[in-house]
Amino acid sequence: MTSKIAPLIATLVLATAAPAHAEVKKGDHFVELDAQAANGKKFRLKDMAGKWVLYTFGASWCEPCKKELVAWDRIAPKFAGKVLFVSVNLNQKIEDGKQFLGGLKLKRIFPVFLPDENSPAMKSYDPDHLPSTFVIDPKGIVRHIQYGYEKGEEDKLVAALTDLLK
Repeated sequence: MTSKIAPLIATLVLATAAPAHAEVKKGDHFVELDAQAANGKKFRLKDMAGKWVLYTFGASWCEPCKKELVAWDRIAPKFAGKVLFVSVNLNQKIEDGKQFLGGLKLKRIFPVFLPDENSPAMKSYDPDHLPSTFVIDPKGIVRHIQYGYEKGEEDKLVAALTDLLK
């Protein structure tokens, strides 16, 4: 009798130990961001259906994020009309995020704010390595993920986007 119960108990333990939200991986459908645009309106990835979207998670306290955002802003014109570049700011206070992004003088990156660390998006994307960049295709499938930023990585991103847009 115990030999029949043991597999059932093991299955129940594994099922309850699994995280509520799985980490988003390449090939997955995007998880909605629950973000807010600078004007206070909701920003939803589902509203971007039919478009390529690059979104990167970052915050004012992340030194590589500053460099990455400037680099992405510099390469964005190569993909004008093809890819929407979005900065997802994680500062707990939206005003701090606005000040941070404003100080970078970005011209081609659309800023949105996700200050809620308990949002489903934060649990799913789990950007432990900031910055964390994701590219979704017009059908909402994650096609590219890049964690961190070091000088020269914009060349990798240009190559990845060029290949994806073929």
